[in-house]
Amino acid sequence: MSYQFPKHYLSVSERLSHILDIVGYSREDRNKNVTTANEIEVYLNIANALRGRESTYIFGSRGEGSTGPGLQSDTDYLNEIKTIKVVSNMSQCDPKMKNVFMVKDNHTHPGYLKLQPIRISPDYTPVPVYQYSDNDKIYCIDSLYRTALKNTSYHDHHNGIVNGPAVNITNNRKVLSRDFVKALRCSIWPEEGYEWFLRRRLHGWLSPKQIENTRTYGYFVTPVGHPHIWCLVKWRCSFSIAERDIVRSFEDTTMKVYLLLKMIKKTYIEPYVGDAFSSYHCKVCMF
Repeated sequence: MSYQFPKHYLSVSERLSHILDIVGYSREDRNKNVTTANEIEVYLNIANALRGRESTYIFGSRGEGSTGPGLQSDTDYLNEIKTIKVVSNMSQCDPKMKNVFMVKDNHTHPGYLKLQPIRISPDYTPVPVYQYSDNDKIYCIDSLYRTALKNTSYHDHHNGIVNGPAVNITNNRKVLSRDFVKALRCSIWPEEGYEWFLRRRLHGWLSPKQIENTRTYGYFVTPVGHPHIWCLVKWRCSFSIAERDIVRSFEDTTMKVYLLLKMIKKTYIEPYVGDAFSSYHCKVCMF
């Protein structure tokens, strides 16, 4: 016999949903947050295009629309570096750009990779770079004596506090907190991530179209290494663009469950464990 929820549970759920609507977590409020993030992103990228700079994305809670009164969410800005192309095979190299080759070996942890620079020879043949000048501070040698792109070369400090791949800037009143991250885009999905596309899903979520869109988006690599070994030459995989699209596709009830998880985390868990348990853990549970 299947478990039957007590009848009063439905009443409590409806009342809680209604309260969330009243205090600023309604669908309309979330749509406003998403629209605002999209408009800011468009304005920033118009300015970037005029200046010949990288593309900017707004991720995190504000980009997803998964925030509201009391959560004090910061704003996450990811700046995609357009002058470097990440390739998985030599045929993808672009002679007009700096090219780096994705490297994974026995010394590379899941969710991380190394980037080996590629030079274009006089006959337009891509060749891995094995030597570099001591004056060139963006490269170093990995454990297998290969030249690798250092992740520290792309920390844009902005006089802020470095936290993982991000630089955090908070104004004097501590009411506006922003994280800035530099990143490179990868078009080929990492091998360890393919299980996500193949797993069994219930109730038709996500749709096949959304799953295919996620594959098409690709992912970013951000300048932070694994904390235990050879951290300077490793880059962390970031699926922020796919995560944003998935969270925005949440139904109203699903989004409210996610918001409640974040409220519980902030109110009852964070005072005891600090940053050891983050909103990102809540989001991964929802996926």
